[in-house]
Amino acid sequence: MIRTIRAATALAFLITGAIASAQVAEYVPGEILVKFRSNTSRAGLLENLAVRAKRLLTIPRLDVQQIKLPAGMSVMDGVAYYSNMSTVVYAEPNYKKSLDFVPNDPRYSSQWGQKKIQCPQAWDLTQGSGAVTIAVIDSGCDVNHEDLKNKLVPGYDFSDDDPDVTPDGDHGVHTAGIAAADTNNNRGVAGTGFNCKIMPLKIFPNATDAVSAAAIIHAADNGAKVITMSYGSYGESQTEKNAVNYAWGKGVVLFASAGNLNTDAAHFPSDFENVISVGSTNTNDQKSDFSNFGADRVDIAAPGENIMSTVTGGYANETGTSMACPMAAGVAGLLWGIAPAGTTNVEIREAIESTTDPIPNNNNFVKYGRINAYKAAKKFESSIVAIESKPSAVTHWYGTNPDGDESDLLASDTDFYTVSSTIDSLGQVGGVIVDLDYAGNVTTGLRTADLIVEANAPSGTSHQVFFWNYTTNRFQLMRSIALRPSGTNRQKASLPKNLTPFISAGKLRVGLKAIAPRRSLRGTSASPFDLNINYVVLETRESN
Repeated sequence: MIRTIRAATALAFLITGAIASAQVAEYVPGEILVKFRSNTSRAGLLENLAVRAKRLLTIPRLDVQQIKLPAGMSVMDGVAYYSNMSTVVYAEPNYKKSLDFVPNDPRYSSQWGQKKIQCPQAWDLTQGSGAVTIAVIDSGCDVNHEDLKNKLVPGYDFSDDDPDVTPDGDHGVHTAGIAAADTNNNRGVAGTGFNCKIMPLKIFPNATDAVSAAAIIHAADNGAKVITMSYGSYGESQTEKNAVNYAWGKGVVLFASAGNLNTDAAHFPSDFENVISVGSTNTNDQKSDFSNFGADRVDIAAPGENIMSTVTGGYANETGTSMACPMAAGVAGLLWGIAPAGTTNVEIREAIESTTDPIPNNNNFVKYGRINAYKAAKKFESSIVAIESKPSAVTHWYGTNPDGDESDLLASDTDFYTVSSTIDSLGQVGGVIVDLDYAGNVTTGLRTADLIVEANAPSGTSHQVFFWNYTTNRFQLMRSIALRPSGTNRQKASLPKNLTPFISAGKLRVGLKAIAPRRSLRGTSASPFDLNINYVVLETRESN
């Protein structure tokens, strides 16, 4: 079904010049949406029975009924029939939704989009939070994907009304990866939202206003702080609008793709006031040829062409405002991770829209500009204090001939603490133990915690980072990092935001171990080596 939808979307892109001035919204035949006034459930039942209509479902929180009309009654006749009832607030068609995605041949390349919006710089300020969930309302998700499986919270399939979010095509898998794929895990791609979680809510292949509204309500009621919606239609629904307003009222930030028909026609849900509408730009910060436009309709833009992300069982490039939307949503996830307690969705939205980079020759493309994650994160930087915990002692752990002291680990220079490896069951091993004076004010609820290490050892040597756990009284492996044969290559090991088990009497003990396996690629014994370390510092960020 998704392939059919994709083909239709691509065709619409190709003939946009002919139809841009007259978009036709397609609705579900034989169905309408009706909102009855409060305490009129019996009247609603009688009005349904009078024409032999049937209630299919009631959308929670909105008290809107999805009505199956009797045979022979057109949608417009049904709308007219219910609209004339004194017990009815409104009646409307149940518009179909389509994916805002332009398919192209998959090809692998660098993730230029995150670099364009300065994500690497933003990630130095905030890496989001596992307590922040981004709801991806789309075509489902690959729950076994290596770059997604550890990031998912329970979702739901509103298309088939069951908990199975198995994807119908790759669209939802791709948008989920853009928003918050597993990051800094030595595989695949980086998600814009870094540590944020993903709530996959499936609405395709049977996507309508009713299904979309139900998914939005579910996201808001189940803890999502951000909602990304890479789909739309050209028919306005009061029911979907009410769902958006409900989520906004619960503090959620909502994003929707602006559409791919190179038109300024009204497009929903992106046109709703409480949704941030996202257009697409290319590598040169120009409007993508296909992107919908209009400063009164499109709020911001984000990279949307040839965007690398997850697909079922792998990775590929895709193109469309569908790709731009979750990239912007991921930025909102980052901001929730750095924003102080009490921050509102109004403030998150303002931070994103007020820090955009200008688009050359905007020409009524967007209201603001192209998103900049770093500038947006800087808006909240004053709420975060960065603290460095430095070495107070160093001793050798594995190996012989230690040379140096803790002063050699305080600066990024050419003064090294050195230890020579010795043979054991693993191969050649060298290691040191570094005690740090913990300078932080708290040990839990940290915004970020990173151990910064500069060291070198021969090629093929693995480097492991351990923390002494004072609860279990043993070293706990935290991360493995790569070393270079020479120089002062800086490595960052991201750590848990709760360091309580690793701190006692203001001290934190770190073990650094380098291993050259007993058997090399040529089948010979590993050679002795020197492990050279010249910088070890714990960097933590906490709320001011």
